[in-house]
Amino acid sequence: MIKVSGLRKKFHDLQVLHDIELEVNKGEVVAIIGPSGSGKSTLLRCLNLLEVPEEGTVTIDDVAVNMRELAKKDMYRLRQKSAMVFQNYNLFKNKTALQNVIESLIVVKNMKEAEAKSIGERLLEQVGLSGKFDNYPSTLSGGQQQRVGIARALAVDPYVILFDEPTSALDPELVGEVLNVMRLLANKNTTMIIVTHEMSFAREVADKVIFMADGKIIETGGPEDIFSNPQNERTKRFLSQLSG
Repeated sequence: MIKVSGLRKKFHDLQVLHDIELEVNKGEVVAIIGPSGSGKSTLLRCLNLLEVPEEGTVTIDDVAVNMRELAKKDMYRLRQKSAMVFQNYNLFKNKTALQNVIESLIVVKNMKEAEAKSIGERLLEQVGLSGKFDNYPSTLSGGQQQRVGIARALAVDPYVILFDEPTSALDPELVGEVLNVMRLLANKNTTMIIVTHEMSFAREVADKVIFMADGKIIETGGPEDIFSNPQNERTKRFLSQLSG
């Protein structure tokens, strides 16, 4: 279970998140949609403390952290529960695809290199990159780089994978290969929270859809409820602009 309660975040004088309440069950896929600047990515980054909220609690699995009493050991324990797939891949440019995937296994988990390599190769094969172990990021397409990022996230065996607009930096023809990998993960009951502007994908794979605007969760429901029968005027307006 992932539970967020009373989460508030501001940048200087700007309140970016207002009293966020959120629950995600193990194995659930949650899509977060909404206009730019609504706080979607900030919420995701608060879950692994890349951004530190001023108030609220975040619980992932058996780790609960109160932001008012945040200690370094709490940050470390909470971060170990999640892995992030970034919009712009965030790969080490001077490391091969395989080295990018196994880095955290060797450095953070103190795994022997041979064992780490075995895991890394299996995961790169899983995301369709079996011939690219020794390729550097500069020789990979954006879609391939993002799939390396997904393999890297899987390597640490996290409780939840956080996806921050994973296809927004990709050329349109490369989007499908990344979404296909994410579909496979969804079919394996991988717990995922996905900030996305790919509405048809959200409708297809999500168990729950959250619509955010102005730093607040405006509406939550199943994909058919949100996309076919939204209750809130703000949600209706957002979706009608997309279809219009």
